[in-house]
This record gives sequence, C-alpha cells and structure tokens, in this order.
Amino acid sequence: MAVVGCDGIHSVVRRKLVPDDGPPIYSGVNMWRGTTWWKPYLTGASYVRAGWLTHGKMVIYPIRNQLDAEGRQLINWVAEIETPDYLQQDWNRRGRIGDFIGAFADWSFDFLDVPGLIRGADAILEYPMVDKDPLSRRSLGRITLLGDAAHPMYPRGSNGAGQAILDARALADCLASGGDVAGILKAYEDKRLEATANVVRTNRAAPPDVILKEVYERTGDRPFTRLEDVISQDELAAMSNSYKKVAGYDKATVAERRRA
Repeated sequence: MAVVGCDGIHSVVRRKLVPDDGPPIYSGVNMWRGTTWWKPYLTGASYVRAGWLTHGKMVIYPIRNQLDAEGRQLINWVAEIETPDYLQQDWNRRGRIGDFIGAFADWSFDFLDVPGLIRGADAILEYPMVDKDPLSRRSLGRITLLGDAAHPMYPRGSNGAGQAILDARALADCLASGGDVAGILKAYEDKRLEATANVVRTNRAAPPDVILKEVYERTGDRPFTRLEDVISQDELAAMSNSYKKVAGYDKATVAERRRA
C-alpha cells in the first residue's frame, strides 16, 4: 500500500512530510477570473493573451460552443495585474470588478470588447498568483506527493495541470515496473523532483508569457502595426521552445516519451 498526496496547495500530506513547510509565496500579481456568454470572436477558437502585468494582462479563450440560438460561446477570461494587495488564496473568493476594471477600460478592439466581456460575467473570482519553493524530496517510505501538493507553481501555460499529468504518467510507469513500494516511490521522485523544480523556477524568471514582456519593453507600450518589426519569428520561436524544453513538451522530449 502507498499514500499519494494529491490534495493541492494546502496539502495535508505535504505538511506531514515537511512539517516546517512555509505558506505559499506571493508573486506580486493578483488575478481575477470569470466566464461570460459572448459571441464568437476572430476564428471562434482563438486564444488571446495580451498586455503586460505592470498595466494589466488578459488571457481569453472559449471553452464551450453554441450555448444558445444566437450561437454564443462560454468565454473564459483571466485578468492579471501587479499589485501589493492580495488576500489569502481561495478559489471560491468573490472578486470586485471595481478593483481591476480600470486597467482594461479602453480595451475595446474591433474583434472584442474586453470591458464588456468582463462586465458580462455571472461571477468574478479573485486569486493571488502564488507558488512554493521546490522541495528537496517528495517521497518518504510509502508516502509521496503529486501535482500541486508536490510543486505549487504559478498558473501560467496551464503547467500546474500539465506537470501533474506528467507526474501521474511517471508514477504509473514506476508502479508498472514492480519492486518494493518505497523503492518505486523513490524512483518516481528521481524522475520528477528536479524536472518540476525547474518549471517552478522558470515560471518565476522566464514564464511562457515572457514574450509579452519582451514586446512591451521593446515598444515602450506604444502601438505597432507588424509584430515582425518588433521581434523576429526566430526570436519568438527560441523563447517558446526554451520554455517547452524545460516543461517537457518540446518535440524531442515528446518523441522520446512516445518511444519509451
């Protein structure tokens, strides 16, 4: 028998393994989230990531189609702003639109009315962007950790969920190989401990949206017509591929995993 703690950032199992584990660490970025019934924009399946954290950043994408006779979609959105003020993380805390709508008041584009989208949400939730320092171990005897219990990280690029899936695959592979439980869990730890620690550290220093930061700094937040005039396709690819390699979903790593 083994105990696998996959009980999230407030993991009870983690506290048993690491009694002196501290609270989540605030990144300086607060987030507000919501879903809104809205007409399709651009291709109807477009993912939008725009702005930068000092002034306001939005992540917007559809998650359900054809909700009604008007063909509206359920649009998921996240607003992120650097702020010193935040409350303890709680996925159920209601947010106040007045705390952040000002940063997006003039975001009315020909393809999407962002303030209208925000105001149309049935409910708004508030959550600070937090993580924890990587652990020096995640297994002890017949006990181990998986997902956010093992490696809370900033919710950028869906890597909390992505790394949890990779954890589960690695754990399943180790279990399938047989042996004593403690040895299996140690092998799992060896596969995933440093890999996930690297993702936590990279999310702090050079996350997937570092491209937005680079464009913001190069343009001085001024409008531009062609992205290629600001940053080359080769530079964009290099930034993106660098993060993919750390996160473990670059082409070479995925191909190797398929062969295994």
